Amino acid sequence: MAEVYLVYRITPSKSDVNYEELKNNIKRSLEPKYRVDKVEEEDIGFGIKALRVYIRMPEESEEHSSDEVENILSSIDGVGSIELEYFTRLGF
Repeated sequence: MAEVYLVYRITPSKSDVNYEELKNNIKRSLEPKYRVDKVEEEDIGFGIKALRVYIRMPEESEEHSSDEVENILSSIDGVGSIELEYFTRLGF
């Protein structure tokens, strides 16, 4: 079965966010329904970082959608903005 790979860029809602806690909350909120491959930190400036989240989901499923992923991400405390940077189909 093919999968879809989504890459989101998340900026925090405040400058003093605990990034490790935010990463754990993202993983905990998405898994096990969605697979989080990795979460990277990207320096923006002045000590502020963005998180790049790499997520896999089944391509053909009524139970999984990028809209749901975005709703989950936006409901997490500490998440300010969400931007879908990249998506692709992974077919084997």
